[in-house]
Amino acid sequence: MTVVAFLGYGEAGGILAQGLLAAGAEVRAAYDILIDDADKSAALKAKAEAAGIEASISAAEAVAGADVVLSAVVSDQTVAAAENTAPHLKSGQFYLDINSTSPDKKKSAAQLVEASGADYVEAAVMDLVPPHGIRVPMLLAGRRAAALAEILSGLGMDVSAIGENIGDASAVKMVRSVFMKGFTAILLECLVAANKLGAEEAILDSLQVSFPDLDWRATSDYYAPRLVQHSKRQAAEMLSVADTLRGLGVEPMTALSSAARLEWMAGLGLDETLDGLPKTYTQLLAAIRDTEVSP
Repeated sequence: MTVVAFLGYGEAGGILAQGLLAAGAEVRAAYDILIDDADKSAALKAKAEAAGIEASISAAEAVAGADVVLSAVVSDQTVAAAENTAPHLKSGQFYLDINSTSPDKKKSAAQLVEASGADYVEAAVMDLVPPHGIRVPMLLAGRRAAALAEILSGLGMDVSAIGENIGDASAVKMVRSVFMKGFTAILLECLVAANKLGAEEAILDSLQVSFPDLDWRATSDYYAPRLVQHSKRQAAEMLSVADTLRGLGVEPMTALSSAARLEWMAGLGLDETLDGLPKTYTQLLAAIRDTEVSP
């Protein structure tokens, strides 16, 4: 039985852990830095215990005895997580880094991990983890990517090894994010501006005519809670996207603008002030309007 440990036990980590448990893996432990946060530790422990997973007090405790260590932290903690964990890794372990960050950061993380004797494999998660769960498509790269792909495929994961060079998979993901996170930022900005005119319904009606294959109201409702939950993380990811584009010789104008809009959203602090997440775009717009902060 494959033993898996998680670094980072947020939305993606929790969903993937549940899927791997159902597929027959032994998900023994998860470590998240929130374990040290007095306000959030209890909820983290309860979430892990409900899944039958140990909420470890350190990375060292979490990875001991694991066959696969899956890193699912926030983008700007990718290298820090590897640095914190590497001294506790051993030869024969896989370190699967699914974080959305630049190829350079993945290469830095790989150097730290591989110095321990463990095998570093990067993953580019090519769609939203919910609702796909462990079937979310992933591209893997690394010296032993093919070997890990065989193990993970046996657990029902949708993974494809694309080569041995660290950074190849994350570069593909970063370029994709120009569109995906850019779309989120554009939709947010458009709706906020339209709301100031009292014209959001007219705007959505017009978009529905121009792009009839997409249900624009359902799409806007889908993004409403995610913007509150994930805009801070997504803003950080877009800065990594900008680094990637610069490395490709492309000026990251759109990426930086998207990062700024998502950072603005995060700065409203709705995740702390709202009593629950907005379920619709109208609820989100009302909450933004109530902050009386100009976009």
